[in-house]
Amino acid sequence: MKKLLSLGWITAVAFILGSILLGSQLDDYSMISQTVSEIGEKGSPLYVPWQIFSIGIGLLFFLFSMAMIGFARKHKLSIIPGIFLAFYGLSQFGIGWFPSPHPLHNVFGLSMTLGYLSPLMFALFFRNRMGKTFKMISITAFLLVALAIFLNLTPAFAPDLYSLEYYGIVQRFLLFTFFLYCALLSLKAIDYATDAAK
Repeated sequence: MKKLLSLGWITAVAFILGSILLGSQLDDYSMISQTVSEIGEKGSPLYVPWQIFSIGIGLLFFLFSMAMIGFARKHKLSIIPGIFLAFYGLSQFGIGWFPSPHPLHNVFGLSMTLGYLSPLMFALFFRNRMGKTFKMISITAFLLVALAIFLNLTPAFAPDLYSLEYYGIVQRFLLFTFFLYCALLSLKAIDYATDAAK
């Protein structure tokens, strides 16, 4: 169980470092203005490596979500937050399987919104079972993720809100915030399981 729960922080570190390292391998690629999907879009020299990377992250994340569901069942907690995590893993797998500009890439990208709700689900359904600090962190993470989603969607309806030269930073703010939260979730679940076993 603990090994599978560790996939939360392992996957978070792998995604953050992997996306930075792969992006740095592309000439004329800007992490400030370009999205992570553009690293492995059709025609990119990193098309295949990025697809393998994205699918791998999706699979690892899905396994982590299954571990969180098992953790919740074992400790008589709600499995609903874990189900939201599973949606994210499936969506990540989908965007890897259908790289940009495939039409389904954006469909799976939008479906990630369900996964992004998971910090709120943990705050609502776990309440204070993993400590008041964890609940506050979950609420804070959700608010940051909600802000990032808003900023990610604004080019579609308010293109003058900020310069698209910074869209890469905006997207990474969303992704990295979410993955860092999942890393913390992973570590907190391991600590909780360890204390409960004593």
